[in-house]
Amino acid sequence: MTKEITIEQNQYGTYSVYEFGEYPQSSVLAGQTLKQFLYMYDTAEEAAQEHPSAELCYRDAHNHFDHLPDNGDSW
Repeated sequence: MTKEITIEQNQYGTYSVYEFGEYPQSSVLAGQTLKQFLYMYDTAEEAAQEHPSAELCYRDAHNHFDHLPDNGDSW
């Protein structure tokens, strides 16, 4: 299974690489998009050299939390 990988410019002026997958059934976000940080590089070129299948773009996971109870931090 090929996973999508992105290279995104970050707030530090460097580039972060992310891999996208799906949260497992055991997670409160089960079935939603998992965006996992892999590594940070000084330049987009360095990141692309290490991750040639990656796309240089920003991608939001678009997760939603409306299925979770809204009862504050009560345990």
